[in-house]
Amino acid sequence: MFVQKVFEKASQSELWSFVSLSLVIFVMYTLRDYMKTVLLSLKLSGPTAIPIMGNCMLIKEKNLLRFHAAKAFSLYGSLVRIWVLLFPFFVVLQPDDLQLILSSKKHTNKVFFYRFMHNFLGNGLITNSGDKWHSHRRLIQPTFHLNILERFIGTFADASQALYEMLDPLADQDINITHYVNNCIIDILNEAVLGVPVKKTDVQMEPSPFRKGQLVIPHRFLKPWLLFDSIYQMTQLASDELQQKRRLNEFTRKMIKVRREMREKNEIQNKCLLDYMIEISDSNPGEFTEDDIVDEACTFMLAGQDSVGAAVAFTIFLLAQNPECQSKCEEEIERIFGDDNRAPSMQDLREMRYLEMCIKESLRLYPSVPLIARKLGEEVRLSKYTLPAGSNVFICPYATHRLPDIYPEPEKFIPERFSAENSEKRNSYAFLAFSAGPRYCIGNRFAIMEIKTVISRLLRSYHILPVAGKTAFLPVYRITLRASGGLWVHFKSREHKLTDLSC
Repeated sequence: MFVQKVFEKASQSELWSFVSLSLVIFVMYTLRDYMKTVLLSLKLSGPTAIPIMGNCMLIKEKNLLRFHAAKAFSLYGSLVRIWVLLFPFFVVLQPDDLQLILSSKKHTNKVFFYRFMHNFLGNGLITNSGDKWHSHRRLIQPTFHLNILERFIGTFADASQALYEMLDPLADQDINITHYVNNCIIDILNEAVLGVPVKKTDVQMEPSPFRKGQLVIPHRFLKPWLLFDSIYQMTQLASDELQQKRRLNEFTRKMIKVRREMREKNEIQNKCLLDYMIEISDSNPGEFTEDDIVDEACTFMLAGQDSVGAAVAFTIFLLAQNPECQSKCEEEIERIFGDDNRAPSMQDLREMRYLEMCIKESLRLYPSVPLIARKLGEEVRLSKYTLPAGSNVFICPYATHRLPDIYPEPEKFIPERFSAENSEKRNSYAFLAFSAGPRYCIGNRFAIMEIKTVISRLLRSYHILPVAGKTAFLPVYRITLRASGGLWVHFKSREHKLTDLSC
């Protein structure tokens, strides 16, 4: 009996040892990629992390850009370690390394926190990954061909004329340009994406709710416990966000219904992006449903507001601070239009080469989206280190755009950096204002045309002057880049200013 009990205890002990060992092996196998990234992170340098929270406080308005401005490359090298809670992220700075990641279709998946945008943006091109993203990108891409984008120039011109009419009573005063520019961009998006006209019409239409969007991701990072959906869903913040999303979705569905009815009655004169997406859905009902139309329309509306609005405002501000560059833009515009009061054509916009250089230099200094993230689909070998498959990678245009070996005197506004000759000499992944590779911003040409139209319209009526005491600002990060306290300029009427566009 005694011997039997000993053998039973030994058998139980072996069984538990086997179970424990199997569990350890299973956990190690499941977390093997995570453990590899942790081991690599321990070899790298980066900003000091707080226990558990890691470097989440970098997301606080000023901290992230202070980190960038502190010359991350000179402090930590070309590969920097950052912790988001218990997850290591790798900040990749050098264009050659970025090209390996961004150019590959194997690394198009977004990291986990992009799903926090779903409540706000839905499942559109920005938040989607995998097969759905590939399918939607393939279907929507032809809509952004130049032949179609040319049809939206009239919308850009109408909105820029409305902006002029709003600003003209304020000429010869100091104004914060950001509010007025943002209204102009929302007008453009309402008409170009949803078909809500810029100009007043006899048709009674519900006001667009897209002027009230607010992204809450920064708030969730500052209170990391809100990163857990089970906790976040119990907050008023989550309730407010979902109510806003519901309002946006309901309005978009109403506009889909309106555009379908107009299409049936053959009443559509100027097609908007919603019309093109309805056609895509009708031709590909299994791949592109009405829910997909709503998600993508909301994505274009919400993503295009702050990003393009910031680009226009920063460019206007920098032209005020650099009068010699503004003079070159004015000479270019006078050469194109002379005394003609016509709205710009596609050819006119193409000829605004120096203005485009100024826009790109503004986007170099102040990229609308200063931080991008990817999840590696396979391991990537950089110069000294191998990033394991599954690694979370941060790409920081704000920092890469300031590498002094690529952009000498990086804090200076020098539009000539983007001349055709200088651009050819530079790695194309050194300029990431619209990202790069397969996930390059689908609306980049739309945005450049939009920005050119708005700024050229103002330059045909005003000299833009700096405001004493407000020639500098503090950039802050809230998913998109903003200027703390706004961007102040002074519009001085030109001797023969343009008062009305002939469309």
